[in-house]
Amino acid sequence: MPTAGFDFRRCGFRSDTEHLRRYLTEIRDLGINHVALNLRFNGADIEDTMQRLADEILPDFHS
Repeated sequence: MPTAGFDFRRCGFRSDTEHLRRYLTEIRDLGINHVALNLRFNGADIEDTMQRLADEILPDFHS
């Protein structure tokens, strides 16, 4: 994930952790409770990215 900002891309966007958390919170508040994250074009190591998501994003979205 990039270190700053929010960049719309074809069929999605690229963002940092803060913006991803904010976006997921906004769509959750709209009633959306399922999302898919496509990490195919992620430039970082996939295991590192999965760990960052688990540590920094998922704790805010437990059921």
